[in-house]
Parts: sequence; C-alpha cells; structure tokens
Amino acid sequence: MANQHQNGQGEQVTNDQIIALLRSYKWRIIGFFSFLIIAILFLTLGFWKTILILVLCLIGVGVGYIKDRTQDFLNLLNRLS
Repeated sequence: MANQHQNGQGEQVTNDQIIALLRSYKWRIIGFFSFLIIAILFLTLGFWKTILILVLCLIGVGVGYIKDRTQDFLNLLNRLS
C-alpha cells in the first residue's frame, strides 16, 4: 500500500514538472503551433488565400478587442481628437 502511495507522488512530481516546463516555454510553444498552422495553410491553400484568412482573423481580433474594451477604445478616440 505504501508503495502505491509513493508512485502516486512520483507521478504528481512529474506532472508538476511538465506543467512548470510548459509554463516556462509558453510563448515559444504558442508561437511554434501558430506558425505551424500558418505553414500548413500556405502549403494547402496558397499564399493569397492564407493572407486573406490572416487579415480577416486580425480584423476579427480587433473588433473583439473593441467590444471587450469599449470604454478604453472611446478614451483612445477622445485623446486622438
């Protein structure tokens, strides 16, 4: 019984180490998978279709940001005018 408890702790340490590793390389992992997806799109759809998808996604992110931060966006507009 004690041996099973010990193995459970060993697995927990391993899981904690994996989580710590993923957290320390979070942006590298996100960047890798993002550009992997972009590369696959380039190879399957072609250059211009991929560019169109990326531009539309960025517009969508911008609209979402404006909706999330409406007051911040209005303050920015007031400062610019």
